[in-house]
Amino acid sequence: MDANEYDVADAVLAAAHRHPQRPALATGAETWTYAELVGHARRVERCLRDCGVRVGDVVAVQGRRSPRVVAALLGVLLADAAYLALGEHVPAARLRHMLDEAAPRLVLAEETADQELFRHGGAPAVVTHDEARGHEPAPERRTASTERDDIAAYLVHTSGTTGVPKGVVITRRSLAAHRRAVHQLFELAPDDRVLQASSLAFDVAAEEIWPTLTAGALVDILPTGLGEVSYDRFSRIVHGRGITVCNLPASYFSGWAAHLDESGTALPTLRLVVAGSEELPVEAARAWCSAERARLVHAYGVSEATITSVACDVTPDLTTGERIPIGAALPGVRTAVVDERDSPVPAGTEGELLIGGPGVALGYLGTDPLPEDRFLRTAVAGAGQGPWYRTGDWVREERGLLHFLGRVDDQLKINGVRVEPGEIAAVLAAQPAVTDAKVFRIGETLVGCVCTPHPVDREAMTGRLRPVLPPAMVPAEILGWDAFPLTEGGKVDVRALRAAATARLDEGVAPAGAPGVRTVLRRLWQEVLGAPEVGADSDFFALGGGSLSAARLSSALLRETGVTVKLRTVFAHPRFGDYLQQVELASDRQA
Repeated sequence: MDANEYDVADAVLAAAHRHPQRPALATGAETWTYAELVGHARRVERCLRDCGVRVGDVVAVQGRRSPRVVAALLGVLLADAAYLALGEHVPAARLRHMLDEAAPRLVLAEETADQELFRHGGAPAVVTHDEARGHEPAPERRTASTERDDIAAYLVHTSGTTGVPKGVVITRRSLAAHRRAVHQLFELAPDDRVLQASSLAFDVAAEEIWPTLTAGALVDILPTGLGEVSYDRFSRIVHGRGITVCNLPASYFSGWAAHLDESGTALPTLRLVVAGSEELPVEAARAWCSAERARLVHAYGVSEATITSVACDVTPDLTTGERIPIGAALPGVRTAVVDERDSPVPAGTEGELLIGGPGVALGYLGTDPLPEDRFLRTAVAGAGQGPWYRTGDWVREERGLLHFLGRVDDQLKINGVRVEPGEIAAVLAAQPAVTDAKVFRIGETLVGCVCTPHPVDREAMTGRLRPVLPPAMVPAEILGWDAFPLTEGGKVDVRALRAAATARLDEGVAPAGAPGVRTVLRRLWQEVLGAPEVGADSDFFALGGGSLSAARLSSALLRETGVTVKLRTVFAHPRFGDYLQQVELASDRQA
């Protein structure tokens, strides 16, 4: 294989050489050509080398999603270093942990960033993006691609079981293999316009950026997090910018798909939607297929095996069951379903999913590179040599497709019976008008949370569950939500949802329906907006509100009352009195 077709940085340079004036990056406000992208990246490369960055060093990159930050990531790769993308809104304690663990040689940061925070976090030098841009471009010389195969390409932090984020090290070889597999799966072409919607701190961003640029296509950057973008605005972005491919968390996709059905919005340029990061609700997939919209792919992967490893096209015949399969291994990826002794199990038998192949990470930062509790060094009989990554996911293979059953460590015992929350959630999500569902054990109570626009008839829903679930798996409580809380990345905020469900159970009623909601809501407006007085006619935006403060208001409301109100509600009802009425209506629906 030609070197330029192997290493990701080389492949981007090759694409720029083929068509330098083709647009590479866009935001809606600005567009960069491939020549401009490479020119800026070469300046960053020169800056890094002048600052003493050497092969294999780590460079942290901070900043909001923008063309110059993407160019900085490419510059790090051109300098034969590994990037650690910090994103834009990282809590100080987490940031210090990430920097202490990664020990970057240098931090590239926004001009407005708190540089002292980076230095306290362990970085010896901080350079702004403007300072990097002031350097002369590095000369066009590259070492042989094969000499860089096993050095790190990027670091990404994933949540650990202890609550402390773990740094995962992904090599150039792994990133190159992933890029080729995704290029084939997505069928990328130079005329594609791929939305970059994920936070740069999440590895899905690498899946949005590198396969697109190496295909000579355009990366269209969404400057704000999906959690701050209403479904209506997202539809307008996709339509207005002519997006052809987007990669979304399954929970955001589910809500957006329901909005499209309600609004009747047509998106003629959109040809592919990838839904992943969470399990895809079957009802949302069924409705999407029935509407004959764009191609839908269900994607599954883990950070430790370089993002997406398993996927399938969602066709109508796959939406007839209670769960959508996660699919089959991508080209170059190996999968095995094993028992507790790491022996393969027959098709149709449940077991833990292992992932092997060139995408398996180099290991974790600050630990034994391949700790045995997560990585298997030895061969799996009939499936190939290690290393293998233990996903901790319980699956079953049927007719060549893997079906996700839940987390090995999420299995509960209720009255002595083993209960799988994911299986129950799948049955709940398949109920009429339910777009998503989660299940928790709160104390000794099994609780189902369903996302639905209608009031929950617990008795009727329980009656539909009893014929298909054993008695121990039927939730004792079923709580309705207008919309689940989302993280900045657009995934369901499970911790916030569980906390809100706990609060509702403790109070026994929907808190927003209780006396005093006006007082609580007025206080939240005052705190979020910094306004001393809030009356019935006070306007959220006239008091200085914006999309970020609207997101904070929704989160605070959920935390204190247990009621979910969609982010766009305050945009449609900015007067305090009108917004209060919407909160009360949401409380009634969710009771």
